[in-house]
Amino acid sequence: MPDRRETLTWLLRALALGAAPAAHIDSASARQACGGAPAQPDRLGAAWRGDRGYGRDPDLLHPQVTWALTLTAQQKTAIARLADVFLPEDGSSPAASAVGVPDFIDEWVSAPYPQQQQDRVVILEGLNALGCAAKEPLHTLDAVQAQNLVAGLHARAAEGKQPEARFFDRFRHICLIGYYTTPVGVAELGYVGYQPSPRFAGPPPEVLTRLGV
Repeated sequence: MPDRRETLTWLLRALALGAAPAAHIDSASARQACGGAPAQPDRLGAAWRGDRGYGRDPDLLHPQVTWALTLTAQQKTAIARLADVFLPEDGSSPAASAVGVPDFIDEWVSAPYPQQQQDRVVILEGLNALGCAAKEPLHTLDAVQAQNLVAGLHARAAEGKQPEARFFDRFRHICLIGYYTTPVGVAELGYVGYQPSPRFAGPPPEVLTRLGV
């Protein structure tokens, strides 16, 4: 399984290239239970209509989520199990679940924006498929079972199999965004670009060398 250094490489590569949009999927496919029988309807359902618009610009001084959070407690627990495989506690950094990544993903896939709605379908479809593969509810998996499940998913995704590759790519990407936009994640990246400083010493020499300046 990938270690934390590799996840950082994934994140930086994604930021450099830009996130590829998720492929459109019929939302009905995300609600199929094992064996093809329809599962419970998506709780988001038709609650949001795009023709309503998105409302006023957000108040960045007093941020709040203005849409209903729609993942179930079991779905969030399953997401926490999987996210902690990608970003485990390693002695110097906390696990993904400890810094609120499952809550971030709930906000993300509950949002009314087109990209987030597409990601919602990918995530729900992937959770259902993984639950079928595990033959037991994802939220009941222990750490070893979750790691083995993600290892198998990683192998199938590396072979380009769908929908495994699609789910692996989007879930990993959203986990990384959630983790590395927290104070803990920003500190781990060493990013200080938006922090006040009494003086500016100029770009680091290695950056100037790389740019040929």
